[in-house]
Amino acid sequence: MKLHYALFIGVILLIASCKREKLEPFTPKNHLASFQKEKSQFFDLDTIYWKKIIGKHGTKINYYRGLFDLKETDKVQLELIELYDFKEILYRNIQTLTTDNQLLESSGVLKIKFTSNGKELQLKKGERIAVFPPKRKLMDNDIFLSETDSIGNIKWKITNQDYCDILIYVGGGITTRKTVACDSVQFFIKNSNRWNPNKPLDSTKNSERFILYNLSAKWINIDHFVKNVSKVDFSVTETTRRFTGFDIYFNYDNINSFMYQSRFGDNLKFQQIPISGKTHIIIVGTYKQQIYYDKIELKEATNNATLNINMKKTTTKDLKRLFE
Repeated sequence: MKLHYALFIGVILLIASCKREKLEPFTPKNHLASFQKEKSQFFDLDTIYWKKIIGKHGTKINYYRGLFDLKETDKVQLELIELYDFKEILYRNIQTLTTDNQLLESSGVLKIKFTSNGKELQLKKGERIAVFPPKRKLMDNDIFLSETDSIGNIKWKITNQDYCDILIYVGGGITTRKTVACDSVQFFIKNSNRWNPNKPLDSTKNSERFILYNLSAKWINIDHFVKNVSKVDFSVTETTRRFTGFDIYFNYDNINSFMYQSRFGDNLKFQQIPISGKTHIIIVGTYKQQIYYDKIELKEATNNATLNINMKKTTTKDLKRLFE
């Protein structure tokens, strides 16, 4: 009888101690941030009028002071980040998903930011800036600008790159090149006797550069849409109840694509998740400052399934290996 009583008391104390345990509040975290190597490059443009800026990885930018509203004495600085190694895009948690949930494959991500007197500069109305990535980076790709949702996740919106180059006759046998919308080329030729009477220099999209008419986006993505994508709905369950939330990565083995979501522990139903080739969900949680994870392959057969996850101890270095 005494033994039964002792066991009963032990169970009560165990339950009480479990109830007293206070779980860590969930805060989304970029577990791969410490592996970033690419840094911002800064170019002090002072008050010069024109300059071809060349980044260390080969990005070229045609800078004209007249693109911005500036006083004669205003000095200009450019911040440039070049991420042509997909690992660097992953380490910065820059996912490859459009604003309408379409999967992209990235050939590079850029940040282009002009400042003067501590304030970010925007292009004057009607002005555009030409950017030349390294050779072949633009092949079969489109240009997307970043948009950030309410919880800080980056998604991408495609830009219009239907621009052509034409020659303007400025007098004295001198011509200058101007970039205009391709559908307006004939209008310029017909309505101005200053235009070179010959055919446009280039009536198709220039394959070596892209045009920016908006610098307010934080990131620029050189991407194309992934073909042969399926989408699945599924749920995830985790029985220990140790984790109040998870950082969740969707990793694609053979393409430069990935997705990221942060979820509270009671919100683990996923809808319309793109899968392409070998696709995995990597779920990361923290309990008592220890990192845990599970990795599960997603297939078309996963649709409408419930996945049971088995969280295992890991480190940030081992997490990094999961993506390699």
